[in-house]
Amino acid sequence: MGLTQFSTSAITGQQATVAHAATTVNAQNQGMVADGKTDNAPLLQRIINTYTNGVTIHVPKGTYLFTNAELKAITLHSDITFDFDDGAVFQIAGGDRMPFVYPSPEVGYDGGISNVTWNNATFRGDYNATDGQSVFVQSIHHASNVNFNKCTFDNAESPTGHYLDIDGSHNVNVKDSTFTGFNANTDFDYKEAIQVDYSNSKAMSYHNPGDKYDNLPSYDITVDGNQFIPLSKTSGAVKSFAPNPIGQHVVYGKGVGGIIHDIHFTNNYVQDAKPLLDEDGANIHFVCVKNLYISGNTFENKGALGSGNYIRIFNNQAAVPMSNINITDNNFVNLDPDNRYIYFDDEKGGGITDVTVTGNKITSAKSNIPFVITNGMSSSDIKIASNTNNKSTAITNTDDIKNTSKLKAALTGKYKGGKATNKTETYQSGASNQYAKLVTSAAKKYGLYNHVKGHSGWYLYNKKDGWANAKKSGIVYVDGRATADSGKWYRIRFSSSTSARKYWVRAGALQFDKITYEDYNKTLTTMKKYPIYSLVFNDPQLAKAKGTTADLKSRSVEVTKRARRVSVLNGKTSTYYLINGKYWTRALAFY
Repeated sequence: MGLTQFSTSAITGQQATVAHAATTVNAQNQGMVADGKTDNAPLLQRIINTYTNGVTIHVPKGTYLFTNAELKAITLHSDITFDFDDGAVFQIAGGDRMPFVYPSPEVGYDGGISNVTWNNATFRGDYNATDGQSVFVQSIHHASNVNFNKCTFDNAESPTGHYLDIDGSHNVNVKDSTFTGFNANTDFDYKEAIQVDYSNSKAMSYHNPGDKYDNLPSYDITVDGNQFIPLSKTSGAVKSFAPNPIGQHVVYGKGVGGIIHDIHFTNNYVQDAKPLLDEDGANIHFVCVKNLYISGNTFENKGALGSGNYIRIFNNQAAVPMSNINITDNNFVNLDPDNRYIYFDDEKGGGITDVTVTGNKITSAKSNIPFVITNGMSSSDIKIASNTNNKSTAITNTDDIKNTSKLKAALTGKYKGGKATNKTETYQSGASNQYAKLVTSAAKKYGLYNHVKGHSGWYLYNKKDGWANAKKSGIVYVDGRATADSGKWYRIRFSSSTSARKYWVRAGALQFDKITYEDYNKTLTTMKKYPIYSLVFNDPQLAKAKGTTADLKSRSVEVTKRARRVSVLNGKTSTYYLINGKYWTRALAFY
C-alpha cells in the first residue's frame, strides 16, 4: 500500500486512515460482518471513505445485511472496484431500501464519478405483505465507465423504480448478469430493470444532496448476455414476473440537450415479463432514441400471457428526428401479444427513419398477430425482411377412455383372464397429473386389477406385482375412472410418469381433495398462462385439460363461481374461478 495520511471519517467522526494509492482490501478485515444480522451500511461506507484514491474491495463469502437505520444511501467515488467471492451476498430485508449513489456535484458528462466496477456481486431482496418490497438500486448520475459483470439482482427492484437507474451517464456496461423478480405496483408495472434516462431530478431513483442536473441524455450503454427471469414456484408457475428489461418513457428538456443514443441490447434472454395491457404498453419501450440496437435476444413467455405490444419505439417530439433503429436476429417465443410484436409510433414526432427489422424468428401457435405495425411512418423509412413465423404444436385434449386393453407389460406370476360379466361400462379420462391419496390400509382392503372387474380379460394382481410398487407417500396419480356393474373404479399410477404401469382400483381406496363452492361475480383480466380445466383440478369426477388461459379468445373473462380446494397432499388451500361459465382455472392466473 502507498503513503497514507489521517483524517476524520464523515461517518464515525473518528480518525480513519485514507489511502492515496491503488490497493486491495478485504471487506471483513475492514470490519464488515457476514452474519446476516449486522447492519453493514455504515461499515461499507467507512471503507469507501477511507480508501479514496483507487481501491478494490474484496467481499468474501457470506451474507452482509444492509438496513437504512443509520444510513439512507451508500455514496461511491471514482476508481473503485468490488470483487465478490462466490456466495457473497448483499442482503436487504424488512421493506428497507438502500441506494448506491454515484454523485454528480457538477453539470456535464464529467460532472460525476468514473471507473466503478462490480464483479460477481449479488444484491438480494425480499418481498412480504407486511413490509412490502426490499430494494437495492444503483442511482447512476453523470457517471462514466461503470461496469456490472456477472452480477445478480435478485428480488430487489422497487415497484416504483429500477435496479439500475442510468441518468445522463455514458459508457455503462452490463454483461452476463441476472435480474429476477418484479413485484410491480399496478400503477408502475411499466418500470424497467435498467432505465436509460436523462440528468433530471424527476428521473432519479435517489435525490443526492448537492447534485447538479442539466437534462443530458445517457449514451453508449451496452447490455449484453444477461438474463431477465421471473421468480418461480416449485411447480414452475410464475410467483412474480420478470422485470421489464430496458427502456425509458420520458424526454426531458424537449430533447434540446440531445436524446438517448447508442444503446446496445444484445444476446439477452427475457422470460415472462409482466403483461402490460394498455394500447401503448410494451415490455421494451423507448421514446426519442437513435442508434438503438436490439439484436440476438430471446424473448419468451412460459408462464405469462402477452402484453399489448412487446417492443414500442415512440417519437413524441415534433422537432426531434429519430434514426438508425435496428431490431434484428431475435427470437420471439410464445409471446402472443394482444396488439402486435413491434410498434413504431411517429404520429406526433419529427420522424423515425433508417429502421431495420430483419432476421427475427417468431414461434407461436397463433399466426394472425401482426409482427410490425407503424403509425405515421413512410414505408421507405423501414426495412422489414427475412423474418420467419414457425407455428408451434397446438394443445390437444385427451379423449374419453374407450375399450382400454389389458396391460402388455411382462409380469411375474401367471394370470388367467376372467370372462366379461359387466353389461354396462362407462369410462371417463382426465388430466394425467391429477392425484389422490390412498386410504389407510388400502393395500390390505383393496386389490389392483389390470382392468375393471367384469371386463373381458380382467384379472387381479398378486401383492408382489401390485402394491409392492406403491410409494410410502401414499399418493397416486389418477387419469381415468369407470362405472360398471362391478362398481366404481379409478385408473392409477404410482409415478408421475405417464408411461408408468397403470392399475385399476375400486373408488373406495382413494381420498380426493376437499372442494367447496360459492357464487362469485367479477370481470377479470388474465395475466399468466395457467391450465384451464373442465372441472376443478383433482375433482373426483376428474377434470379434463382444456388448454391454457392463452387459448381463450379474450383476456377479459366473466367469473361466476369460486372454489376452494384443500389438498390431501399438504393441506394447502388453492382458489379456482369458473370463467365464462365453461372453464376452471387458478385464481393466480389473474395476479
